[in-house]
Amino acid sequence: MIWAIKLDFKIEVLRYKKLLPRISKERLFRIKKYRKQEDKISSVFAELLVRYAVNQFSGYSKQEIKFCTGINGKPQLMTPDNIHFNLSHSGSWVVCVVDNEPVGIDIEKIQEIESDVAQQFFTQKECGFLKFSKNSLERKKRFFKIWTMKECFLKAIGEGLSRDLSSFSVEFNQNRYPKISTTSEGENLNCIWKFKQYEIDNDYILSVADTRKTEKVQMVDSQIFYDGAVPSTNYPEV
Repeated sequence: MIWAIKLDFKIEVLRYKKLLPRISKERLFRIKKYRKQEDKISSVFAELLVRYAVNQFSGYSKQEIKFCTGINGKPQLMTPDNIHFNLSHSGSWVVCVVDNEPVGIDIEKIQEIESDVAQQFFTQKECGFLKFSKNSLERKKRFFKIWTMKECFLKAIGEGLSRDLSSFSVEFNQNRYPKISTTSEGENLNCIWKFKQYEIDNDYILSVADTRKTEKVQMVDSQIFYDGAVPSTNYPEV
């Protein structure tokens, strides 16, 4: 299942430090390295959203949920150890997917792109899909539909960018779910992975890779994370 939260940075910048006592030491250390307030805020809500999502999915309390670093540096759950999650954030959105099997998720804001990026990372078939766009807006949407599909797939299989992005191709068929084809002989990815895409908030593309067809996106209000937060003047330094 997918959970998503939309942040209003003008509001959150005034109050997000109230949430820092609920964040792991590892996350706090990472947040200190960020220069932009928006990145700090998104990182805080990323961990809180995972804890909330895993709690809703499994019934484990937020205090019982423990994180560790898995293969290739991918964050994973130590407790409970039979649940998989993945995170992504872009602009004002933070999204999370949780399941009993490996999953991947990616969200990107639709924006201007450099003309040579597609030539560098996309297959000929994907470049052709871009070429026949009706206008510049459709081209940008198609670009990020491809990009987020590639990202969520690589995150699901745990390979990250260690795999050549042009070693597999994203295909779109009308009235069907997106699928991926590969040039590797004997590798049938669509027997395992199911893909789903959403256009949320008009300006963002969200893609999910799962072993089942994930349908529902659960919207979360940031206010729920402040409920019960203890006011203080001595929050951790970030």
